[in-house]
Amino acid sequence: MTVESLGMIEVKGFLGAVVVADAALKAAEVDLRDLRITRGGLVTVLLTGDVAAVNAGVDAGIASIDQFDCLISEHVIARMDGQTNAMVQSPTPELKKVVMSKFPESKQEIDNINSPKTEASHDSDSLVESHVAIESVGSQENWVTDRGALEQMRVVDLRKQAYRMNIQTLTKKQIKMGTKRTLVQAILDDLQRRNES
Repeated sequence: MTVESLGMIEVKGFLGAVVVADAALKAAEVDLRDLRITRGGLVTVLLTGDVAAVNAGVDAGIASIDQFDCLISEHVIARMDGQTNAMVQSPTPELKKVVMSKFPESKQEIDNINSPKTEASHDSDSLVESHVAIESVGSQENWVTDRGALEQMRVVDLRKQAYRMNIQTLTKKQIKMGTKRTLVQAILDDLQRRNES
């Protein structure tokens, strides 16, 4: 059994990942093992091959995204251990069953592995569904009003509160795409406006 090397390039966004993968595959005799998409828009490109090829592929991939300013980190593992190799394998149906039996709440995340289109469409659908549900049951007593507490909240929870509050200064699209800082400030401004009137 030949021992492969593993090259990993982590970038912000899917565009950078595609550019990295394309450049690496064109520059060296490497195989694209996987694109791992994690929360926060981080994507890790996994490349395998012999040590020299993986090093050349990683270097070419990094050079190709200079203009995008999306590189987070990169690393090459020469002569990857068998256990490490097993860890970076795509999940098999057997692995999914084992994980589901121990962690049933992780079903959605397991189903979304290696299917970024499904994950993205599911997230936007659930956001719309939760928005509709929240609008119908939202009430002022459930709103977080303290700046410190708002800054500790996750962005998805800030978006839910912004939808519940029906903030007039942001469109629904701006709420959906808003950053934490934007959402916190808009919520605080809206609360202040309500208190003054």
